Amino acid sequence: MYRLLLALTMGLTTPGWCSWPSGPSFVASPGNVTVSEGSHAFLPCRVANLGDKSVTWMRRRGLHIITAGLLTYSPDDRYRVLHPANTDEWTLHIRHAQPGDGGWYECQVNSDPKITTPVLLIVRDKNLEDPFYLHDLAADDNNTTVRIEGAHERYIQRGSILAITCTVDHKGRAGPSQVAWYQGATRLHYDSPRGGIALQTEKSLSRTVSRLKLSAVTPTDSGRYSCRPDTGGFASVTLHVQTDQPRAAVQQSGHNASISPSLSLRLALLLLLLTHLLAHTHR
Repeated sequence: MYRLLLALTMGLTTPGWCSWPSGPSFVASPGNVTVSEGSHAFLPCRVANLGDKSVTWMRRRGLHIITAGLLTYSPDDRYRVLHPANTDEWTLHIRHAQPGDGGWYECQVNSDPKITTPVLLIVRDKNLEDPFYLHDLAADDNNTTVRIEGAHERYIQRGSILAITCTVDHKGRAGPSQVAWYQGATRLHYDSPRGGIALQTEKSLSRTVSRLKLSAVTPTDSGRYSCRPDTGGFASVTLHVQTDQPRAAVQQSGHNASISPSLSLRLALLLLLLTHLLAHTHR
């Protein structure tokens, strides 16, 4: 009996006598994918030793399940998973990628414990040709949020004043040392060739507020304006300068300050009364 136990003990410690299968693991692949708007995006995910487990693709924003195994659960038919037979590849394919598709995606394996690898998709806006484009979620991991007050698409009249307010929330973390403003890919400064540019920044422990003001806008000022703190992330607004029916307007965080109908009526009545009084005075 002693010799049998000794033989079994020696056998268990001998390399190759018995090996437990290792669990699933990710094979290193790029963590960032950059594509142009309208092109196809391929988000890589390679899983070794998958066994009887399954691979799921999710979007971090909202935790929406896109695919599970070879099945697609997203109602958007632009999504599908590519898994060539007898390979460890589980690539998420997005056809005709749009800027709204940008952000963080996760490839998951339902092992115990569950394993996950993130992939950041960046979709460049081809219309605005902005090489600095990054999706809003790029700042999520450092607890920084960036937003522009008001509507994200605005229409104002030629000759008006444009005012945009950008707020950077950085609770519990140091705020940005600066907030840069861009029109498309061109950075805006006090001394930019355009002229008539005013920049103002206010800082507190949990929030940084930056304001951009442009005087006497013209159609050449149309385009996308973005604020970008040096701590990451950005927010943007698209401006359309119109030349029809000139009227005084100040674009303040997405709201037009203009003469209301009731005020116009009161002014008209006042003018009529003054005309009547002057007529009586000269009699």
